Amino acid sequence: MTEHVVLARQKPASRHALNILIVVPSKVGGTVQYSHNLANALSDLGHRVVLATSLDFEMARFDRRYETVEVFDRFRPHPGPIRKFLKKVSHLQPDIIHFQGAQRPEFYLMLQALLARMTSAKFIWTPQDVLSNSQKVWHVRMLRRTYARMSHVFLNANQNFGVVTDLFHVPADRVEVLPIPEYLSFVREELDSELPPELTLDTDKPLVLCFGLIEERKGVDTLLEAFSRLRKKGVSASLLVMGSSLMDIRPLHKDIERLGLTGDVQIIDRYASFEEMNGLFGLAHHVVMAYHRGWNSGVLTTAFGYGKPVIASTVGGFDELVSDGKSGLLVPPKDPDALALSIERMLSDPTAYAQMRKGARQASSVGSWPELAAKTEDAYRLVLAPVA
Repeated sequence: MTEHVVLARQKPASRHALNILIVVPSKVGGTVQYSHNLANALSDLGHRVVLATSLDFEMARFDRRYETVEVFDRFRPHPGPIRKFLKKVSHLQPDIIHFQGAQRPEFYLMLQALLARMTSAKFIWTPQDVLSNSQKVWHVRMLRRTYARMSHVFLNANQNFGVVTDLFHVPADRVEVLPIPEYLSFVREELDSELPPELTLDTDKPLVLCFGLIEERKGVDTLLEAFSRLRKKGVSASLLVMGSSLMDIRPLHKDIERLGLTGDVQIIDRYASFEEMNGLFGLAHHVVMAYHRGWNSGVLTTAFGYGKPVIASTVGGFDELVSDGKSGLLVPPKDPDALALSIERMLSDPTAYAQMRKGARQASSVGSWPELAAKTEDAYRLVLAPVA
């Protein structure tokens, strides 16, 4: 398993409290949950943190030790909220402005230009998804321009280091890789568990879970091919694919019929509530992430938090987190035969499965939000330190 890169640093500046603005334009999803945890942990270190986010912010019902300004709607500002936001920024005069996410690079570029006129803040970026899901032809150019304005960049996988340094021309000394702590421990502790009302699968069979946004790069087609091989061998299991789709999923439904998987495989095309996440991750036998390509995902650490092993492709830095045979299994991308064998092993070898469950629980305890916040704070202070 590859070690995470942590660059050597100079001694940070003095430990006075900072004014920090975190910008996460989405209202739901892993980037929002990441930002919520980070903002709370930074606030616990004594900093004043304001999180600018979307209308109907999904974390609003949870304990927040930071201030929130709901400004955006699908990355579009509304006149009333934007005035409130700009007034908040003017009053806060942030030392640090920390962008989260990279789905609309033009949005971050325009917002950085606006905020740079209003403040003397240093800009930090955690892009999460290193490339936008939509990948417009002009995105690389936009991303290069935006990265050039950042004082520091945080990534969540070593595999992404070369992407931002080579493709986006970010100097290596401005880039740091930090592991993703578990996103949703507070959900397990505070909320009840539910199952999606649409769920029709036989829950007496072991449930294989594929969770999160449904995209071409996630390899659901490969997973269906693997499941068809298991069915031909008489392996008993159910497969649930659940998440909002960013692709046409009609071909996937046709594949389910063509492969004779009706009744054993179900796709639920919508965002899951936290209660449903509790129910599904609690019920799942294991989680599969058959990505064709990618960068990172909070689904992996969420699975570990529930003590569930993960079968993952060797892309996106997953092999930096999944210890093969200890906390899960690793497979080549786009290889349904290897994936089928791994799923079969997970289902048929109770001794190995129990060991991997134990390994998943141990993996979930590696890294924490207080540790990540402390390293984030060090980076903030470093970029704020006077140049010698």
